[in-house]
Amino acid sequence: MVTIEKDTTTDQRSAELAVYVDALGAQLYGVASAEMYEEHFPAKPSPRQFVPKARSVVIIGMPFTRGVMTTVLKHELAGLRPKPGEELSGDKVPVRGAERFFLDPENDMLDHEVALIAYKIARYVEGKGYSAMHLPTEKKSDRRFWTAPFYHMPAMYLAGLGTMGLNASIITPEYGPRVWVTSVITDMELRPGRPMTEDVCTSCGLCVENCPVSALDGEGWKDVYKCSAYGCCATCIAICPVGEGAGC
Repeated sequence: MVTIEKDTTTDQRSAELAVYVDALGAQLYGVASAEMYEEHFPAKPSPRQFVPKARSVVIIGMPFTRGVMTTVLKHELAGLRPKPGEELSGDKVPVRGAERFFLDPENDMLDHEVALIAYKIARYVEGKGYSAMHLPTEKKSDRRFWTAPFYHMPAMYLAGLGTMGLNASIITPEYGPRVWVTSVITDMELRPGRPMTEDVCTSCGLCVENCPVSALDGEGWKDVYKCSAYGCCATCIAICPVGEGAGC
């Protein structure tokens, strides 16, 4: 068992935690400074609202499989049949809902796996005498909780895991935007990453051109109401040409 002791140095704690997180199976890992989060994103909920003396925001995540993500752009694979009067895509398959037919089960699985890893990290850190809180990975079904209690993308950016794309998602070099992440906030001081100096997004515009409801404005902003009303089809994520599974 890897140990993290309070009298160890920041670099040692950081290295030991990274080994532990890797053993848990997280394929995306980074650390953002809680202070930098507050400084750069003052309009977002502060990490210190959850852990009063927060020093670090740990980001962990896992990628979607290429096979499942490919189905987002191949609506016919869902085998759905049109209803009378339903608007069809060019391949005679109803688009709405077909994009997520195979994606949703994997989404649920990744949500469970990432949340479990975050729980284990929080328990492990607490066991060493620090405070920690792992955050929900998705919104609740109750409409009163449809606003996010904490925003993971700013932490991803500060941790150096990627940069913002035209699809309003963080684009990682390894997997593009096809990742599922969550955060663990802690008062353990860890060595934070640094934002990338070059954009990972290629600005090709494929996500903007292929959004079925024109929810993307081409400058990195998204109309979340249009997107959610259509069911968040994930076309803009699947079609991204960056990273593993690019341009599925």
